Amino acid sequence: MTPRLRLPLLLAMLVGAEPALAQLADPTRPAAALVKQDAAGGVGAPAESGVQTVILRRAGKSAAVINGQYVEVGGKLGDKQVLKISESEVVLIGEAGREVIKVTPAIEKVPSRKKTPAAKRRTTGTTDK
Repeated sequence: MTPRLRLPLLLAMLVGAEPALAQLADPTRPAAALVKQDAAGGVGAPAESGVQTVILRRAGKSAAVINGQYVEVGGKLGDKQVLKISESEVVLIGEAGREVIKVTPAIEKVPSRKKTPAAKRRTTGTTDK
């Protein structure tokens, strides 16, 4: 094939592939479980997903963002009061009693096992003679 024919053929293939590429899923879009559909079938606001952010402060009140609302310890979230904020959970108290919202409900922190003296030894780097 001559070089004069290659470029127009390549451009024609790219233009023809555009509709197929437009149907591919956007890799930067949130998962379907995190987005509500609006009445027209389009994408609406993010679904309520619990604790989005935890801000731990040594001096001052810790805070969290829960379902898009910024709250501090002692503040109100609806009809519930924020009792405690830690790196793994937010504790609320209300008429129905105490409620614990986990930051990452599917992940549980487990302390690591202690290393044995042999595992602590350095295995790479300089050698002693």
